Order: sequence, then C-alpha cells, then structure tokens
Amino acid sequence: MGEYDQNGKLCSRIMLEKTTLLVDRPPLCLLDDTLKYIGFDLRGAIAGAKYILNKTVMCPIIVNPYQSVCLFPSKSPQNQDCIWFNPDHIVNTKAIGNKTEVELSNGYFLLVDAKLAAINNKLQTANQLKRLTKERGIQASPLLLYLDPPKRHQLLKKNSGKYNFDFLEEKK
Repeated sequence: MGEYDQNGKLCSRIMLEKTTLLVDRPPLCLLDDTLKYIGFDLRGAIAGAKYILNKTVMCPIIVNPYQSVCLFPSKSPQNQDCIWFNPDHIVNTKAIGNKTEVELSNGYFLLVDAKLAAINNKLQTANQLKRLTKERGIQASPLLLYLDPPKRHQLLKKNSGKYNFDFLEEKK
C-alpha cells in the first residue's frame, strides 16, 4: 500500500508475514520494478490481464507467473491509498458498515474503504485470472521446430569469412 514518509514522499508499505517494510518507491513503480526483474513489465501485465479477463478497469495482475503470484487493487491503482492484495493471503472478509475487514494469513486485519461485495468480486476475479493463466500456461506446449537439413546441401564459408548462403550440392 502507499504510505508517505516523514518527508512527504510516497513510498510503499509491504507486509511480509509478521514484518512490515517501508520501501522508498511508490507502489506502481515497485510493482513495475518487480516485474522487470523477471523479464516483464507492469504495462504488459495490465494489458495481458485485461485481455484474458475481457475487463477494462482495476484488473488484478500476475506479478510472478512462475510462482502464480497475483495481486489485485482495493481501488484504482492511481489512488495513493490503494492496497494491493494477494488473494492467497486473504483468509476471510467481513462487512463492517460500508467498509470491509480483511483478515490476512499473517494474523493481521485491515479495514478497507470498500464494500464487502466489491472486495469479494475483486478476490474472485483475481482467482479467476490465476486459474486462467495457469491453464493457458499448461496448454501452451512449447513450439519445437527441428529441421534436419538434407546432407547433400551445405552452407559454405568464403575466404572473406562470410557465408555465401548458396546451397551447393555435395560432390558425389
């Protein structure tokens, strides 16, 4: 979630089990950095999620496809008080008036400024994205092309060190 430090700079508060860290990067930049570290980016994660879910706003995103880590925003990601949740760490949700109490796997509870139905819908959508990406990843077998060139053709290297790309018949 976004949090301002003592100098008024937007940072990210991260909860790792029972530990919380304040990271000197805004939440969206931190997500983009995390995705880039494994060869992806936030823009692509958002575009992919929108395509898979046929949804245009506030999509969950896959932040690590290798470990099936998905996050969904509590509200528009452009809001500085947006909280990104991992559905795997949500134990329970409960309505408290017009807000939602979210119980996390680390024993903490967060009171989110959103209705229970909205949070539960986002949770369900995030789980759907995880399921669909996993299914598609399993179905998409790698394309393996193997070309065994006929032995009678050969690519020759000229004296200049460059290949001529002319196939010559092997002498019989």
